[in-house]
Amino acid sequence: MPFSSKNSRPHMPQSVQGKTVRCGVLTLTILLVMTLLQGCFLTDRRAAPGKLSHEINEQEDVVNFLGTGLINLNKLDEFLERKTGSQRIIQYTIEGDPIFTELRYEGDQLSVTYDNTEDAFGSKEIRVYNCSALSRQEGSTELRYTVTGCEGEFPEAELLRVNYGLTGQTGFGFVLKYGVNRRNEINTLEQRLVKDLQDGTTVEAAEFRLPHSQLQSIYRELVLAGYTQDKTLTEACNIKPAVTYELQVKMSDNARNFVWSECDQSADGKVMTALAQSIISEVQESEFYQALPETKGYYE
Repeated sequence: MPFSSKNSRPHMPQSVQGKTVRCGVLTLTILLVMTLLQGCFLTDRRAAPGKLSHEINEQEDVVNFLGTGLINLNKLDEFLERKTGSQRIIQYTIEGDPIFTELRYEGDQLSVTYDNTEDAFGSKEIRVYNCSALSRQEGSTELRYTVTGCEGEFPEAELLRVNYGLTGQTGFGFVLKYGVNRRNEINTLEQRLVKDLQDGTTVEAAEFRLPHSQLQSIYRELVLAGYTQDKTLTEACNIKPAVTYELQVKMSDNARNFVWSECDQSADGKVMTALAQSIISEVQESEFYQALPETKGYYE
């Protein structure tokens, strides 16, 4: 959903201003402990000494742009694993106002600082809650992050939820071209599966179609990779011949396109290469790919 001009913040990074994708393209819901301020979960709380920094770091902060997607979710997983330091999460309201949450380990205890002072319709408070841990629960259609062992009447509260269920979505499909000269193709929009035999020829599977379970698995990977957000990618490569990738993802009337090479070692490049390899592995396990002939040649 686009940010309205009256609610846009001066500190908002230029690369995220004006990003709009129709609501429903990506079903992402993040609940950043909004109910904490209402006393529905953590009733034992204390005022924070000062507000959090409102400068957004697009490389480190987990950011949810309402209706357009999520970036840096992997940073929250890394924080969960190391159990030290801090991690920030920012959610934009429907009016375009940012709400800040900071998780910080202080010894064995997890401090949760909630700052909604820039929310025009919020209570404009800064509160700190003491919990013991952050947990992650993953299902077939959603991923949930919960703070647990919290002081107060309710020891557990949902911090963040990412939905990636295909049910209810319309028009989902993708095209992934990959390899040397991108001669391999996985195309669910036109139901095509093409394999490069690396001898100057290609072969195409007959009546290619992925079942819903595999499409669901691939859609999950796309959502967790933040496919709805812009990526900084490059095709430049000092390897000859080089493997390159081209990915188009379509949902309803919206499409996203990405092109990059195996040499792209940027954060976005690594995420997209891992995503492509995950999709390729998923499809190569299908009966359609297994029925294709073996590769006959190789590239020098």
